Amino acid sequence: MEKIKKITNKLIKIVKNATKIYHKKKFYEIPEKHKFLNDDVTNLDLQTQSFIIKECKKIFKDINIVGEEGQEKTKSNFSLIVDPIDGTFNFKHNIDNYGTQICLLENDQPIISVLYLPTKKKLFYANKFGAFENNKKIFVAQNFNYEKCVALVGDFVNNEYIDIQKRSFDILASNFKRIRMNGSSCVDNCMLASGKSDLYIIFSKNMWDLIPGQFLVKQAGGKIVYNKHKNIYISGNEKLVDKTLALLFDIIDY
Repeated sequence: MEKIKKITNKLIKIVKNATKIYHKKKFYEIPEKHKFLNDDVTNLDLQTQSFIIKECKKIFKDINIVGEEGQEKTKSNFSLIVDPIDGTFNFKHNIDNYGTQICLLENDQPIISVLYLPTKKKLFYANKFGAFENNKKIFVAQNFNYEKCVALVGDFVNNEYIDIQKRSFDILASNFKRIRMNGSSCVDNCMLASGKSDLYIIFSKNMWDLIPGQFLVKQAGGKIVYNKHKNIYISGNEKLVDKTLALLFDIIDY
C-alpha cells in the first residue's frame, strides 16, 4: 500500500513539473512529426514527453514507453503511457482545455494514472485506492435520464469513422440535454470521473488518449465499453452506458 502511494506522489510531482515546460510558453510547429492531416505537434510536446520519460526512469530504470511523441520497448513488466500535451490544438490557440496525462501499467494492467490540467490547477489521479480530484475522492454521476444528462464527444476526425461520428452525434443531440466537445480526452475524462458530465464517447485507437483517463473513470465507479470494429468507446455510469448502447445500436452494431 505504501509503495503505491509513494510512487503515485512521485508521478504527481513529475506531471505537475512537466506542465511548467509548456504552460503559457511560446512554441513552434514541427510538421515532419505530424501523424495525420491536421495533426498538431510542437517543440513543447517533444520537450515535455522527454522530461517525463527522463524523470520516470529515475523511478523505473527499465520501463516500456508508449508515448504520443515516440515509443521505447524493453523487457520490463512496467510500461508508461504518456500524453505530454493532450489538447495541443487548444494549447496553440490559447483555449484552456488541455492537460498532461500518464498511466503506469504493470503486466499491461493500469495501476496508477495522473492527469493534470494546468490552466485550472486541478489534479486528478487514480490507483488501487480509488479516483481523486485535488486529493478528494470522486465518483461518476449516477444520472441516467437523457433529458437531464450531459454527453461529451471526442473531436470529429477526418477518417473512415466520420460518418458514424456524425450519425452518433445527431442521435445524442436529439436525446441528451446538452452535448459538449472539449477537444481533449484528458479534460473529458476528468469531467466524467468527477461527475461534472454524465457520458463520454470517443473514437480513437491511441493508447495515450484512452488509458490514463479510462483508468480514472473506472476507479471512480464508471463503466467503459468498446467496439473494436468502429473504435468507439462509451463511458459513464453503468445504467446510462447500457441505455446509450441501445440508443446507438443500429449505428455501432454491437
